[in-house]
Amino acid sequence: MKKSTFSALFLLALGLGSALPASADESKEMLKNVGMFPVRTLALGAGLLVGTPIAISRRTADRCSEYTGNFADKIGGKDHLPPVLFASVLGVPFGVIAGTSEGVYLGGKNAIANCVEKPFSKESFSLGELE
Repeated sequence: MKKSTFSALFLLALGLGSALPASADESKEMLKNVGMFPVRTLALGAGLLVGTPIAISRRTADRCSEYTGNFADKIGGKDHLPPVLFASVLGVPFGVIAGTSEGVYLGGKNAIANCVEKPFSKESFSLGELE
């Protein structure tokens, strides 16, 4: 880039920056936020990478059990083995589909919602309570 183009862009950015209202953060708070930015970014990435498969596993197990129990109740009761075995033929595939989609949503939601206030917490890795 030419020096004059760089100077023009710098002056333009400086002019736009001076037109914006000043931040209300104190200097200590601003420095803390700047220092925490890499930590929060890594927490978001780790939460997405680790927390999403955990949320998928947890939701899939819950949904498979729920659908199998509901289907077994309709054909003889979930207290007996034969109705549960027959119900699992439909309950497990439906549970995997529903649990996977819910787990992807909740894993991402937990990672994004908790990376700022509580980075690297059990909630950001979907190990806390799932909704």
